[in-house]
Amino acid sequence: MLILALEASTTSAKTMLFDTESGETSVRSRRFEVDGPDSAVRDGDAIYTQLMALGRQAASGRPVDLIVLSGTWHGLTLREADLSAVTPVMEWPYTGAQDLCARLRADADFTWWFHERTGCMVNAVYPAFKLRHLAETGVALAGRRMLDQPTLVFARLTGEVRMNASLASGTGLLNAHTVDWDSEVIDRLGLAGVQLPPLSAPDESFPLTAEAAVLLGLRPGIPVLTPGPDGGLSQIGDLATEPGDMTFSMGTSGALRFSTRHPSLSPTLSTWSYRSPLGALSGAATSGCGNCVDWARERLFGASTDYAEIEPQLSADREDLPVFLPFLFGERSPGWQDQRRGGLVELRPQHSRVDMYQGVLEGIVFSLYHCFKELTALNGAPRRIVLSGGVLSSPFWTRLTVDVFGVPMEVSPRQHSSITGAVRMGLRASGLPQTHPALDDAEPEILHPDPARRSQYDTGFARYLEQYTRSLPGAEGAA
Repeated sequence: MLILALEASTTSAKTMLFDTESGETSVRSRRFEVDGPDSAVRDGDAIYTQLMALGRQAASGRPVDLIVLSGTWHGLTLREADLSAVTPVMEWPYTGAQDLCARLRADADFTWWFHERTGCMVNAVYPAFKLRHLAETGVALAGRRMLDQPTLVFARLTGEVRMNASLASGTGLLNAHTVDWDSEVIDRLGLAGVQLPPLSAPDESFPLTAEAAVLLGLRPGIPVLTPGPDGGLSQIGDLATEPGDMTFSMGTSGALRFSTRHPSLSPTLSTWSYRSPLGALSGAATSGCGNCVDWARERLFGASTDYAEIEPQLSADREDLPVFLPFLFGERSPGWQDQRRGGLVELRPQHSRVDMYQGVLEGIVFSLYHCFKELTALNGAPRRIVLSGGVLSSPFWTRLTVDVFGVPMEVSPRQHSSITGAVRMGLRASGLPQTHPALDDAEPEILHPDPARRSQYDTGFARYLEQYTRSLPGAEGAA
């Protein structure tokens, strides 16, 4: 059996071709070409075309038996009934609804009511508020379809507009308890006229259309599985679906996801409760991670400088670094202040560009550690943590992360855990075991924290928290 996985991530098209018989695995990746200065707003049809081009290369005319899909949580595109675009795809970094959300957050009762029903927060990242923002700016919603990039890809491939509960759990419109669209939330936000996709099971499939088959160089009729979110699929890819399993992904953004038996709602409104395709997730996510590192490298060293040139200059013995607040793209967890701003503070004349760059790495880790403390206060300590993402390409940043958190971490042996999760869902839907020797032949490396660094990073985290408090929008001395 040959499975073709297609993923439209935040920055790249990715594919995996997996042969269940031989275990042969081939992965391809290509950065998306995006028009305009704001990569958070994209032409969804252009993204689809680029993904299909890479998929055609990956398939190479071979007899594919199943297509599986992965994409991002929290995107929104408004479409006509024929799928023509009313709006581009506004991905998770898009903050157009931040003023609206700040206004709504002023109502504490509404904020808690919304979280209790949906597991989400009042924040511009969610499609619920992107839709409300569109309505307030004069865009008619009635009769138009709410999609995101993975749902659009699925619709183009199959002619069916479908979404599963895992992807829908990141919209702010799905009831966390009934696992269905929440009519009360929809009515209260004034979104009753918008057409929401019917919900399908995560292992449900529909046949590939003749038109899409031509684009991929495949035969029509191949089953296409409903798409899953990359965050939820990463949990499956890293075999972290048992209660107490945590995945920790540090890529463009950062996310910690804790598998739980039931929806886990935060009394401090600091974490979210979504779903993976196989169950409940309690988690926290930050908008600033690898994107902030890219920003720092380009501005401090120049875009042509390779990360490998900077790495040898970093040292854990550097102390009293500038404090970095990683909110260049607003804040998600733990404060959910999409209007919060970031930057370097406590700068001194003696600080070099290496000091500033290392301060950026520390600030990102402290922000994620802040999220970790909120998650463990809610759910208890995880039984295991699986670390993945671009952080692993930097030995210094990886070591810094483990030492700040102060707990052992498994290094994910899978470079592409989300697309691997999509393949596992394809295996499951086909009645095959989700594990496979070709996917699971490597023993994970376990990293242990250095206790000698504990005091140093406790002091650093205290400095971070002081500046974090001062950066609250409207606070005196805000950064």
